[in-house]
Amino acid sequence: MSSEAAGSAPLDPKIVHSQAVYTRGKLSIYDKWVLGVFCPVVWRCPPGEMRRLYDDNAGARHLDVGPGTGYFVDRCRFPTDNPDITLLDLSTECLEMSARVLSRYRPKVCQANLMEPLPLPAGQFDSVGMNLVFHTIPGGWDGKGIIFKHVAETMRPGGVLFGTSVLAEGVPMNGLTRKMLLEQHRRGNFQNQGDDPEGLKRQLATYFPSYQVRIRGAVAIFTATAG
Repeated sequence: MSSEAAGSAPLDPKIVHSQAVYTRGKLSIYDKWVLGVFCPVVWRCPPGEMRRLYDDNAGARHLDVGPGTGYFVDRCRFPTDNPDITLLDLSTECLEMSARVLSRYRPKVCQANLMEPLPLPAGQFDSVGMNLVFHTIPGGWDGKGIIFKHVAETMRPGGVLFGTSVLAEGVPMNGLTRKMLLEQHRRGNFQNQGDDPEGLKRQLATYFPSYQVRIRGAVAIFTATAG
């Protein structure tokens, strides 16, 4: 496993708080609770939808942003037996756990703040996965949309970005979904106040020549192709 250091720009305290959730202990139960309960029951988007995103779009040179425990990359059907994988996160704990799970691929790791230009070579990746990432980042789509620019710069022409994010506006919600969303806001785990499908589409259109967004429950599922 090799690594690349993050920049030293000051971090938004809200980002620091949301990342502090990912302790080693909480990561040990993350898949059971987030993927096994919250995604299918609360957000109403089963993890099978996310797994299909990986199987359909992951390329031979793949960047995974916010890999969590490495669950989806671990199960992905890559187009090659030896994909070149880079894992990117602000959380040391997430990087350590996902790199350990994916050790058979000898992944590179990069600790970085998505709001800053990424310390990665330009035009390198065939695919970038961003699963369940954006709802943890503050700033609204007009603020955090710059992340799409930073990610697009690392992709080769024709490369595919794919991911999901829980939305707070413009999606159907039942009582449980709304109650749990407000609780995540109260705890500071989610920073997606005002996030809606149209804002996501607007930002994707700014940085990618083609994109698609569909809604499953309270979750946006998106893909975009780099120019």
